[in-house]
Amino acid sequence: METKKAPLIRTIFGMMINPAGVLKNALMRTKWYFSIGVSAFAFGLFFIQTGLDLYKTGQKGFWFVLFCLIIGLLYGMLAIPLFAVVIWLVLKVSKADITILETISAFCLSYSGALIYGLIGIVFSLVLGWNTSIAFGVTGVLWAIGPMMYTIRELTGGNHRLSIPISSLVGVIVLLSWSTLGRF
Repeated sequence: METKKAPLIRTIFGMMINPAGVLKNALMRTKWYFSIGVSAFAFGLFFIQTGLDLYKTGQKGFWFVLFCLIIGLLYGMLAIPLFAVVIWLVLKVSKADITILETISAFCLSYSGALIYGLIGIVFSLVLGWNTSIAFGVTGVLWAIGPMMYTIRELTGGNHRLSIPISSLVGVIVLLSWSTLGRF
């Protein structure tokens, strides 16, 4: 009997709303590069909103907007998976039975909410002229902490002692690194 594959859009929205269902039903069938694409586009949209906000207020030029987009894409494509590798090493020490690609995929998919918020934020920024990096970008990253916490808890077999501090620390690192973007 053939296993039915969930549509990719359902995986994105599902990880935002119901990470348990996605982890149990779709994670092992979701390609790692799709998951990295989710985090790359999430951070690309988040960082470009920052660039647009600074451009619209006259603090930065248009090239900074493009710089923010590129930095965001690279951040989601390289930094977030690197955080996942570090988390995988911690999980291995705690005797979790998970592969590195599964950890990267699960961790990157945690940013599905940030991707949705990023898309909505770009629409509000471009159509209505709002400054959206905080209202939508930061909210999306904060929204990702919940699925990330659940994901880490599931990967550790229900260990709250690891999931809460790790996901909180990653959230703080992400927000601190974003806050330095406007200082370039």
